[in-house]
Amino acid sequence: MVVVVVAVEVGGGGGGGGVVVEVEVWYAMTGQITQKSDVYSFGVVLLELLTGRKPVDHTMPKGQQSLVTWATPRLSEDKVKQCVDPKLNNDYPPKAIAKMAAVAALCVQYEADFRPNMTIVVKALQPLLNSKPAGPESQA
Repeated sequence: MVVVVVAVEVGGGGGGGGVVVEVEVWYAMTGQITQKSDVYSFGVVLLELLTGRKPVDHTMPKGQQSLVTWATPRLSEDKVKQCVDPKLNNDYPPKAIAKMAAVAALCVQYEADFRPNMTIVVKALQPLLNSKPAGPESQA
């Protein structure tokens, strides 16, 4: 599968002072926002929260500049620790992080038809509201 990442500059008047964001390919090609492009964008936000990284970071090595491209192969439960924000210092509930990563992976799928709708996304994330960090008190 070929994944195309489209980064656009928003704001800044074209002088380079804007913010570079990653957008869904359909939106980049047509300028049309759909419910599925909103789901994609929400998936990118989940990845930002999970990793602590920007959607597009040109200071990173090639192949790691796009958050979606870099994170997607690391979102399975057995690999998700590779992309969790190190600032969390392992103080998070691992099962909740794995679930969040799985939801993010569904949201940022290349094929829009395979993305869930937001109702499903919200239902999947709601149980995580009660998750406790994996600190010493939760180990007892």
